[in-house]
Amino acid sequence: MKKSLCTAVLSLSMLLAGCTAPSKSLSFKEGTYTGSGNGRNGEIKVSVVLTKDKIQSVEVTEQTETKEIAESALNKIPEEIVSSQSLAVDTVSGATLTSNGIIEATKDSLQQAGADVDALSNKQTSSSSEVEETTADIVVVGAGAAGSAAALKAAQSGKYVILLEKTESAMGAGTLAGGMFAADSRLQQAQGKTVDKGWVYDQYYTASHGYMNSLLVHKIIDEAGNTVNWLLDNNMELNLVDAGTGGAYNHIGMPATLHGYNEGGKVAITKLVKEFENAGGEVRWSTPAYELQADENGVHTVLAKKSDGSTLKISTSAVIIATGGYGGNSEMMKEYIGDEYTSGEVLQNTGDGIKMAYSVGAAKAGLGVTQYFWQTFTPEEMGKLTSTLKEKWFSLADLSMFPMLRVNGNGQRYSDETKVTSFAEHGAELAMQPGQYEYMIIDQAALDKIAENGTYILEDHYAKWIGNEQFYMEFNEPNSTDQLYAQQHTPIDYTEIFNQVLDSGVVFKADTLEGLAQQLGVSQENLQASVDQYNHAIETEVDDLYNANTSRLVPVVQGPFYAVKYVARNLGTLGGIRINENMQVLDEQANIIKGLYAAGADAGGMYGKSYVDFEGGTLGFAYTSGKLAGEQAVEDLK
Repeated sequence: MKKSLCTAVLSLSMLLAGCTAPSKSLSFKEGTYTGSGNGRNGEIKVSVVLTKDKIQSVEVTEQTETKEIAESALNKIPEEIVSSQSLAVDTVSGATLTSNGIIEATKDSLQQAGADVDALSNKQTSSSSEVEETTADIVVVGAGAAGSAAALKAAQSGKYVILLEKTESAMGAGTLAGGMFAADSRLQQAQGKTVDKGWVYDQYYTASHGYMNSLLVHKIIDEAGNTVNWLLDNNMELNLVDAGTGGAYNHIGMPATLHGYNEGGKVAITKLVKEFENAGGEVRWSTPAYELQADENGVHTVLAKKSDGSTLKISTSAVIIATGGYGGNSEMMKEYIGDEYTSGEVLQNTGDGIKMAYSVGAAKAGLGVTQYFWQTFTPEEMGKLTSTLKEKWFSLADLSMFPMLRVNGNGQRYSDETKVTSFAEHGAELAMQPGQYEYMIIDQAALDKIAENGTYILEDHYAKWIGNEQFYMEFNEPNSTDQLYAQQHTPIDYTEIFNQVLDSGVVFKADTLEGLAQQLGVSQENLQASVDQYNHAIETEVDDLYNANTSRLVPVVQGPFYAVKYVARNLGTLGGIRINENMQVLDEQANIIKGLYAAGADAGGMYGKSYVDFEGGTLGFAYTSGKLAGEQAVEDLK
């Protein structure tokens, strides 16, 4: 293979130092073929144009992937396949499932054309022994919210900083989030909406039951407002929005903590990185760090893999770890969370920084904490839904926000359904159920009311903000109370939607509860008892199981009866490395490891077992801990 082609292919890969050679025996039935594969959010379809001996083009024609995560894979995997004339292309880091879905769909097309897909899938790799050596005052590993904040703050303090990122652009949970918390930012002060810091602390204490680093929690709360002000000064656009505007009905009336992204997380973090470069910092994209080296004087070297397969060796006096946790590492999830777990939303977060910190003596903290939040469908189920409903599957997710009966895989009612929009709490409850899934039960009477009026007939989430629109961006999509109000006040025929996907494994229907139990594979006795207890609670206005506000519950009385299956949704893990309140990494004797810091989801001690039940906690910790880590690293270098 010519060096120029190998370099081009390698520059598009973000994981391996490999290079793929074109097949020497390409032979196809000429024509245009359509193939399909499963991505992260469902089915991916491609159109492949073939000559007798060449893959002419590969085009993704249908997909429902998350744009900010999948965009690189959607563009580059087809380019790679065509340029290398091979299926043996490297997946894009952070979009592995999307990459594999495109490859699978292309393979399906090639099989239809009679291609030797085994030969096309064979991979030849080469590696480079070249080493680039350089120096930096500070190295930051990870260009998400915490890492970009750390790098910017250190660079603005006059230090030469290198920021390493395994993907080719700003990535991480911070690009998908809605916003960060603070108690006393200038936005809150201007609107007279400052929040009692003691109230914020109590939220963390209640969620952790004391299993937290109280000094760390206090410092983050104290500094979060300053962090918001600093981000605003560095070109980030944030809006202060009322609690509950994101759909958490139980949050309505709570203090306004959420500073929402006005332009979306991807834009916000990209801006921070640009500010970092303007301050003299250097970013190395597609360059995953894989090793730290330290001696009795502390950390002194970082090794990383460049996109051409060669090694980058950086001599430094300080390293800040901010690689986003280990939600995408199945082995670590099984070891620290348990046999039953749901992978995190951002699959490139594979615990790289945590493992590197451990290798130089860092102690462990917070390894069992993960942010279960709301609910979703499995990738396989998503594929079946999207092949039928296209974008309409979102309506099935929206329906989960209302207080209908929930039963687990044994047919047992297991929670107070009025708390389903306390997303962190219900997400944790759901994760504790067998198989980490639930069935939402709804009857025809409720569906008829929704078809006539809209879902607001069950619960009107957004009426409070008519004439006072609240707006921010979450998952880089607009979150407007005006739009959400209109959506919930628009009639929608769920009966029709349900009937379209009865073969998906997500929606089930039966004329009787006995028949529904058979379809779900649950105990008929358990399901009937759950429905009876639930309806009796509504009739008597007393819930003797979970003390729910029965006036909000939706009766289950009129057949046909339907069930929708939801699985636990995990945003990512929340800990791993033991730190003190200054973001300095500690060893097993609680001694500071000189020159090593951790921020964001890699740092342990902020959470006990689950996420806090107010808005913006995780992102607030990410940005604030990153900023503080950058400040502390600069101070220690003095």
